[in-house]
Amino acid sequence: MAKIRDPGMRLPTEANGYLTQLGSGTLIAEDCGVAIHTKSVQRLVQYVKERPSETISFVPEIPVSTELGLTRYHPLLYWIPKTRERVIDRVKLAALHMPFASNLRSMLLPSGSTQIVETSKDEQVHYFADHFHEVCPAPTQVSVVLGNVCNLKCIMCPYHSPEITPTHRTDFFRHPNLMAYEIMDRIASECGQLRVPVKVGNVEEPLLHPRIVDFVSACRSRGAPSFHITTNGLLLTADKGRALLEAGLTSLYISLDAARRETYSRVRGTDIERVERNAHDFLRLRREMRSRCRVLMSFVRNKGTSCEETMEFRERWLPQTDGVIFYNLAETDKGNSRFREVMDVANETMDKAKGRWPCLNPFQEIYLLPDGRVYYCCETVSKLAFEHLESMGRYPEQSIPEIWRGEPFRILRRDLILNELKRWPACENCGIWMAHVTKTQEIDGTRITRNMITEIVEKT
Repeated sequence: MAKIRDPGMRLPTEANGYLTQLGSGTLIAEDCGVAIHTKSVQRLVQYVKERPSETISFVPEIPVSTELGLTRYHPLLYWIPKTRERVIDRVKLAALHMPFASNLRSMLLPSGSTQIVETSKDEQVHYFADHFHEVCPAPTQVSVVLGNVCNLKCIMCPYHSPEITPTHRTDFFRHPNLMAYEIMDRIASECGQLRVPVKVGNVEEPLLHPRIVDFVSACRSRGAPSFHITTNGLLLTADKGRALLEAGLTSLYISLDAARRETYSRVRGTDIERVERNAHDFLRLRREMRSRCRVLMSFVRNKGTSCEETMEFRERWLPQTDGVIFYNLAETDKGNSRFREVMDVANETMDKAKGRWPCLNPFQEIYLLPDGRVYYCCETVSKLAFEHLESMGRYPEQSIPEIWRGEPFRILRRDLILNELKRWPACENCGIWMAHVTKTQEIDGTRITRNMITEIVEKT
């Protein structure tokens, strides 16, 4: 007769009935805060009946999404046959000195064991929607939209371009608005406590906010592991750069989009020399201060920009920085981002998945807006000028963990898993959900990572 070890009472009540189908051994349920789905137990029992002498474990996965970076569970179920009962004895002994769950992962999977990852849609919803907050209690990144203002009007920008702004259908960008520092201070405290990275520079120029340095300092000093800024660099003076580095800035992208004066003037409408001077000053300060802040220069492949200029940009900035980023031009249609080409590797992945897989963004990040709304990806933010999308919560009335485990996020994750997206127009009409698929190559001392949106070139 098989035995059960279930210290957290996570097995379904009918699990005892399955024991009659098993030989001699022990069924172990790890206590990770999540009830084990009945189908998971049934599948493991079936495997045990087919392989009675093997150690078998079950870990839930979502095909493709798990491979691309979806937060992973540890094994939730183990079957230990009687022939390997010494494993159980070692676990019992070790449990006297450390938590039971800590031993399972290191001691219950000897060589020759089998791991089950097959997970039905019902199980996927159970583990990755209804109980996702148990394995991922906070987002892996918080993107903060500090305002709606910018000091440039770049031709391709859906938020501030003179050609596109007349087509706006909401008033989000109509009147200048910056996030109150009281809210930023609350974000810093929560992200610090949760140990969550912070990112700014989405629809706005973040250096326009008068408290940006204070925000970086507050986040980092309270425990946020990293702070990223994307900026056009016009306001990145030596004094500002030094203050940001002293505050603990860990990553900076400077958007140039040109290697030549005439291109920069056409695309961004001002003088490239000022930005380049600021970039050089920041790189010098980084060296002098021995800062580990990563600096990358970015370039949007706009219409009319030659391949020769692209290479000039790479050759000029790659030796001085940690890398260069080339963005494929997105054509914006009423807030929907469209890219002309989809990488072969993304098409291959879609063939493998037999269609669409759950996008990772709602399982990884949240966007906090200055008016209290909460969004869940860059595509939703791109619609700020065109649609009033449903907010996933209200900040700061709700905390980040409350929003993350709230009903709107649960329903969205469930609908993504089931591919039922009619209530989520931003997802249903999205053109960039495949962007998590990447291809990396090592060429001539550089690492090149591509997806359908970007090409990142870094020195190895």
